[in-house]
Amino acid sequence: MLWIEIEISSRQGTVWVAARGSRGERARIRELGIASNVLTSFRIGVGNAIARVQSLEGKLLAQAHALHDAIFSHELRDLYIRLSAAATDQKQHLLVRLMIEDPALQALPWEAACRPQTQRGFLASAADVIVTRGVHSTDPWQPRELRRALRILPVLAIPDRSALDGLELLLREHVETGAVDLLPAIEGDAARNPILFERLREGPSPHVLHFLGHGGFDRQRTPVVRLADDANGEPSLLPIEVFAEELRANFDSMRLIYLQACSGARPGVFASAAELLVNSGVDAVVAHLWPVRSEIARAAAQDFYRHLIGARRGQGDVGVSVQASRRTLVAESADAFSPVLYLRGPDSRLFDVEDRRLRPPRKSTRAPSTVSDDVPPALARLLNGPFSLILGESWDDDSVVEINDRIRQALADALGKLGEADTGSPLHTMAQRYRLHAGRLKLTRLFQKVLYAARELQRSPALVDTLALHLRPGVHTTLLWLPLLEHAIARHHPDYPLYVIQPGLPGHEDHRIVMVREPGSDEWQEIDELPELRLDEAFVVLRLYGGYSPEEVPVLMSPQLTEDDHIQGLFQLRYIIPSEWETTIMGRLRTHPVLCIGVSALEWRHRMLLRWLFDQRPPPTGSLVVLAESQLEDEIWHKRGAGIPGTSHFAAVHVSMLNETLQRALP
Repeated sequence: MLWIEIEISSRQGTVWVAARGSRGERARIRELGIASNVLTSFRIGVGNAIARVQSLEGKLLAQAHALHDAIFSHELRDLYIRLSAAATDQKQHLLVRLMIEDPALQALPWEAACRPQTQRGFLASAADVIVTRGVHSTDPWQPRELRRALRILPVLAIPDRSALDGLELLLREHVETGAVDLLPAIEGDAARNPILFERLREGPSPHVLHFLGHGGFDRQRTPVVRLADDANGEPSLLPIEVFAEELRANFDSMRLIYLQACSGARPGVFASAAELLVNSGVDAVVAHLWPVRSEIARAAAQDFYRHLIGARRGQGDVGVSVQASRRTLVAESADAFSPVLYLRGPDSRLFDVEDRRLRPPRKSTRAPSTVSDDVPPALARLLNGPFSLILGESWDDDSVVEINDRIRQALADALGKLGEADTGSPLHTMAQRYRLHAGRLKLTRLFQKVLYAARELQRSPALVDTLALHLRPGVHTTLLWLPLLEHAIARHHPDYPLYVIQPGLPGHEDHRIVMVREPGSDEWQEIDELPELRLDEAFVVLRLYGGYSPEEVPVLMSPQLTEDDHIQGLFQLRYIIPSEWETTIMGRLRTHPVLCIGVSALEWRHRMLLRWLFDQRPPPTGSLVVLAESQLEDEIWHKRGAGIPGTSHFAAVHVSMLNETLQRALP
């Protein structure tokens, strides 16, 4: 790509320009010829025109003409004309990179320079050139070959979700064709630290990160982004340099960051942030010099992505896409001069899509939700988005109750023979007493004998089977001794890999067992070498209370039966997740809403387990508990947070409402 690099600097209040070309040309430095106060007046005028939804006219347009004449004069003009002609002959765009180090000069809308004798001949919207801002960087640059979909990760750091809804809507058509893989958005509590960094480290690595929120400066005038407010409602600020290093450490494929400054952002902040991000190694950053109205931001993003993804000419070219976006806006108002592009390399074509083969997303077997207005909003939101299921044993399903009753009766009979009459204690307390009297071996034999006799009841409860239809790939947890959840997922999602992780044998060097059922297979295999885990393409089930494996001939593995088992199990939880997958799995559990079924706030085992899953933090925003009709715990979950630290809480519904909602959503 042919390019011209224009250096703009300030010396003792005077602005200077120089240039060099891609073929070795160099134009000598000279004064711009426009006073600094005039440039400041132009910047303020353009900002006011944006705020008033006006075009550049009259004095402002004359200043735009004068700015163009001042830049493109003398040797720089000659160099620009020659390179433009050469680019036209080669059927290319000429890349114009503005190298500006002075923050005061960076705040100026240089892209608003307008060719004389024209009304709309702005650099920002020119069809034959691409205007970007450059930085000095020692990192190498090269275009990335894109074989499949462009992965885009949205981060929403403001409470108003309309901006994210708009982004998802405008990308929908590209998702349906397979051109875009829109990763689950980071929003709500997940859009603040330390959860944000956990979620970013969870992966997968995107090609584009789209940030929706506000920017600012700290007391040292260092650019920051404002994350979601903390649990006390206080602003949470993240220095851009820290943000940049985190992105660099975890995202090997990321090439582009889109900073969408929402209404209320401070002018110029995201431009400063963009320079720091590009300096850190990001190939390109789209930012805004001024805050923009939501409809304008949406229109700019829509045109940008349409050209980056779907256009015949300029596909994969971020510069062409920004120019096209500006052309859409310039006919209406000065909003076209708010978006700016910072580019690290000498070519704006970030993605090589020559050999890309699109593959439309796999059709999910999950039935679409048709939730009516009488369904609680918390339940509707959870079922319509990705969530993690936590399935316990404290609920009223007939088969679960029957199996527990049979074990309880067997324990009562065994204790009675030992002179220990007990029918009212919790099941794990009765099991503990029997083990103290008779030993572990007899307890295990009694447990296996009862479950074998009740094998006709060992089928997925209707609620679990129906709920499995609505589950999406991700991490789900079961506290049942029987592999009912695993079998339901395998039936309804046969085209996805399904991993099951459960505790290993006591005292064994292997703290866990990992099994997999590959797509399209009925066989379960134990694996030692773990593959890369992508939770948008695989199911993971954590069997934290042990029990029977999901194989055709199940094997009993370390069931937690007694009080001592559950206490020891809490200590062993830190070993159950493989270290290679720990960040990915725990990051998902701690940043996505959870749906708890069969979990009781009055049960200490469940409270301690939730504290571990959430790392002593509040539950993720949008989490919900489904209570059995006999569970009178609504207030404990909703107002007291079920004893989980922090001010967040769980929404609560009863199982009849969930059943009704799921049945209504079936095809």
